Amino acid sequence: MLIKSVKLENIRSYTRQEINFPESSILLAGDIGSGKSTILLAIEFALFGIRGKTLPGSSLLRNGKNTGAVELRFAIESKDILIKRTLKRAKDTVSQDSGYIIIDGRKYDKTPVELKAAVLELLGYPKELLTKTKNLVYRFTVYTPQEEMKQILLEPEEIRLDTLRKVFGIDKYKKIRENSLIFIKQLKEKIKQGQGEIADLDEKKTLKQEYEKQINEIDDKIMMLNPELKVAQLNVTDKKNHIEKMEQDVKEFNSLKNELDKLDIELKIKIEQNNKNNIDIERCDIQIEDLKQELLKTPLPNIEELRKSFEENKEQTAKKERLIQEITIKISENNTIIRTAETIKQKILHIAKCPTCEQNVSKEHKDSIMSRENAKIEDSRKEINSQMEREALEKERLRQLRQELDALQVKEAEIKLIKLKQQNLAEREKQMRELLDSQEQIKKHIGSINTRKLELNKLLEKYIGIEETFKKTRQELEELQKQEKQLELDKISLESKKSQIEKTILLVTEEINRKIRTKERIYYYAQLQNWISEYFINLMAVIEKHIMAKAQQDFNELFQHWFNILIEDETINVRLDDNFTPLVEQNGYEIPIDFLSGGERTAAALAYRLALNKVINELMSTIKTRDLIILDEPTDGFSTEQLDRIRDVLEQINAKQIILVSHETKIETFVENVIRVSKNEHISEISA
Repeated sequence: MLIKSVKLENIRSYTRQEINFPESSILLAGDIGSGKSTILLAIEFALFGIRGKTLPGSSLLRNGKNTGAVELRFAIESKDILIKRTLKRAKDTVSQDSGYIIIDGRKYDKTPVELKAAVLELLGYPKELLTKTKNLVYRFTVYTPQEEMKQILLEPEEIRLDTLRKVFGIDKYKKIRENSLIFIKQLKEKIKQGQGEIADLDEKKTLKQEYEKQINEIDDKIMMLNPELKVAQLNVTDKKNHIEKMEQDVKEFNSLKNELDKLDIELKIKIEQNNKNNIDIERCDIQIEDLKQELLKTPLPNIEELRKSFEENKEQTAKKERLIQEITIKISENNTIIRTAETIKQKILHIAKCPTCEQNVSKEHKDSIMSRENAKIEDSRKEINSQMEREALEKERLRQLRQELDALQVKEAEIKLIKLKQQNLAEREKQMRELLDSQEQIKKHIGSINTRKLELNKLLEKYIGIEETFKKTRQELEELQKQEKQLELDKISLESKKSQIEKTILLVTEEINRKIRTKERIYYYAQLQNWISEYFINLMAVIEKHIMAKAQQDFNELFQHWFNILIEDETINVRLDDNFTPLVEQNGYEIPIDFLSGGERTAAALAYRLALNKVINELMSTIKTRDLIILDEPTDGFSTEQLDRIRDVLEQINAKQIILVSHETKIETFVENVIRVSKNEHISEISA
């Protein structure tokens, strides 16, 4: 991994700043508090996000700002990667918002957790670090604040060992041992549970034998029952064959009997019909006689003359109606003439000038017009009186014609009634003839029915007693079938009982087999428990011990190497004990590390840090951050001579990109690039 650039927006003392990092050794130079360490924290935030108390959002977001962001560009192998994370303020808290990652130009929007997972995969870090608040691999291989490294030197032995196990990635062996003990406990519980399950195994086997004995007894009973059932089945078959022969005679007997019953019913119907016909003939005869008497009393008028008179009357009535209508019209016309003349007379009396020629109208002219109009009125009144007299005469004649028409209609109704009586008489005479014919046919049919009944009674004589015999035979068959059915039920009952016992045996067998398998598992669990407790746990402890011993050996050599480069004092020797605790000997006497001077303690911490970096990179071959190392104030308390030895340290680190944070100006001569950080009015800025 090589860092290319980082952009900061509202991050601590930075408002908006971009810093570019070349592939070389780089010094972040500036006064204490100028904002150098902020850049390193921003890089760590861009990679892993905020992390509880270790790197809270409130420690990154600039005071008074509601949002902030870090954009980091870096390269891993041949991939160009840009990642952006954002911060937002909400009430009293600062949280991280969604961001994105761009890999070789392809953008992926992700949540903070998804971004961290993507970064861990790119860096080759263990996936279990996703849920950790502190990334020990990054902190001890890339960037470690100097105070944290001094702290690990002074921590209690057990805490330091746990930390190093996690850093080396070998704490899994301890977890394996702990999980093995849990697994052994579970095995013991399973063994105890299994022993409870198989406690009645012998009882189940005995029960199975008892059920098998019952099956044999049932088989013996079925074997004894089969001959009886066979005899019963033969008896039923013989009886059925005998009944089949009798059924034909019974069928013939029933057929004759049914025919006789039908003839009785038919004879009864015919007799009833004959009696009814006699009643109908008597009633019909009376009706015919009554109709004949009525027709003799009312002779039929001349229909043609009546129809002719009716038509002539209708024609004359129509003519009179038309004539009266014409008279009414003439009266109306004369009334109109009178009204018109009266109107003209009224107008001429009041007119002074002619409306057409505008000349004065003379009295003579008015009198002339009045005379003319009066003559018209007189003539019209005479005509009206004449027409009204005529109208009265014609209306009287019309009334007489309508009276004559009403009389003709009464006669027409009488004719229709006479015709209806004649038609009714004809129908009754026809009905009488049909009834007489029907009576003749009924008498013949009754005779043939009685003849057939005599024949049937003769045929039925040879079947006397067959019904009783057939009924008795059927009862015998039913008794035999009951016996057969009972034997079959007994057999079915035995077979059903056998089937149920067989199912029970099957269930018991399955239970026995299951208990046998449980017994085998118990044996396996016991062996597994013994192997894990006696061999596997001890093996994990030995493996961890060997790995820790190898790591301690390599760590000790590297720690001594880096310390001797930084401190050229033959009176002081350092080494690590088996628990990775630094031991200091001065003039042949062992002294606590906190007895060293400030520069010597810083040298010990830096040597420990560089040795740890080398060991982790060798143990964890998958991580992709071995080309980058960040040293934060590694020379705190160093003398001038010790500062000179930093040049040798930088050369021997042999990393492609080294980033140092220091306010020591002398280190500027040891590096290839210098990035200067200054602060003006609480705002940090970068200058070349």
